[in-house]
Amino acid sequence: MFDLSSVAGTFLLCQWLLALLGLGLVSAWYLAPQLQPLRRSPPLVPAWDASLADTLLVSWIAVCAFGVGSLMAGSLFRQFSLTTGNGWTSVLSAFGFQGAVTIAVALFSVYRRLAGRPLPPAGRRPPAPLTDRLLLGAAVFCIALPFVVGASYLSNAAMEALGIPIHLQDLAGFFNNGSSPALLLALTFVTVVLAPLGEEILFRAGLFRFARCLLPRWAALLLSSLAFASLHLNLVHFLPLTVLGLILALAYEKSGSLLVPVVAHALFNLTSILNLLAGVGGSP
Repeated sequence: MFDLSSVAGTFLLCQWLLALLGLGLVSAWYLAPQLQPLRRSPPLVPAWDASLADTLLVSWIAVCAFGVGSLMAGSLFRQFSLTTGNGWTSVLSAFGFQGAVTIAVALFSVYRRLAGRPLPPAGRRPPAPLTDRLLLGAAVFCIALPFVVGASYLSNAAMEALGIPIHLQDLAGFFNNGSSPALLLALTFVTVVLAPLGEEILFRAGLFRFARCLLPRWAALLLSSLAFASLHLNLVHFLPLTVLGLILALAYEKSGSLLVPVVAHALFNLTSILNLLAGVGGSP
């Protein structure tokens, strides 16, 4: 099943081993007596208890930042005569969306803290040790891996059965077509650092927590996960990304640390890139 003489076979074997480790962690979470008090403990994520005016203001700042970032990216497209299929347009678009929104919300949060009217924190206070949060993020990645891969296989099978063409994300083409090292480094930074940070702030710390105050818990989980999957505009990845969004939201809710889903998200995106470089194929 695994051709260990090839990079692709070795890398695929490593993913299967990580997936088995993830299933073992899930079993321990539900069956190990020592973990049951922790599993039954209340969520640690801080509630979004800001006023409606503050919520609308933060949303308005995020939308404005997205608009300004998009305008700046479009201006650079025209200045450098970049086409839609050029990889640098993807880099600039990511900076215009995730980068601008992350910076704007972070600056506004700092301003409110300095003004003595802080926004609700994104994580519990005091936070858990950094090493614990990093390890937990890696564990969440392993736990999510078998479920996301399974959802990916189901999605591919369903689309093939229905005769729907399967289109991979543009990222696959850039890494498979011998793009320049500078472009690949920029795409890797956007994919592994900028996108996880921006999307977790937007969908987990933002939308999930806000919806959790207004809707039943299951509805908040589903809404934020569907919105997260919809952002990627790729039908074959919609189901696996929804599953990933659900697991990331649950991890954030239980751990009370935004760093946990950010690390898990970053590891997933890094695995997708390594899949492409190893010749395994598109990511789940």
